[in-house]
Amino acid sequence: MKTKQAFYRSILIILLCGVGFMYSQSESVYQQVEESVAATVQKGVQVGQEALPIELTTLNGEQVSLDEYLGQPVVLNFFATWCHPCQEEMPIILEMEKKLKEKGAAFLAINMTSQEKGKEEIKPFLQHYRANFDPLLDKDGDVMKKYQIIGIPTTIVIDEQGMIVQRINGGLTYEIMEDLVILR
Repeated sequence: MKTKQAFYRSILIILLCGVGFMYSQSESVYQQVEESVAATVQKGVQVGQEALPIELTTLNGEQVSLDEYLGQPVVLNFFATWCHPCQEEMPIILEMEKKLKEKGAAFLAINMTSQEKGKEEIKPFLQHYRANFDPLLDKDGDVMKKYQIIGIPTTIVIDEQGMIVQRINGGLTYEIMEDLVILR
């Protein structure tokens, strides 16, 4: 009987040591998983990728960097004054900008200045729609190329960690706006 008890105690001690060892190793496994996931996240312009850096000057001459908004959601909207769908969505954009501010999110309009006749057309366009935002100017088309903007308007939603969570190629409707991840 005593040998049986000693045997069971030995098994129990071995099991407890094994569980303790596995527990001590679990933290390192979790760290390896986190590092592996971080390594697979690529910078890019599509959903699931980390947003590429943007640094542009606004119409009023202020230098703005996307990095300034890390820690808060951001919506980018690429537009041009001559673009008919951009004109149609402008009232929706103004409503969205208002809702984003209420939610503590940022809105950055990016004018495809390289596609405009001149930047002189931008201010009257904004005044016509009573838009108060100061758009970033992509004068050379670098951001347009980097973000693979093929058609405008294009809207990109970036979360607090700088990850692209939504990309809408084409004009927004009120329904699409309400369905944006950031406004839910």
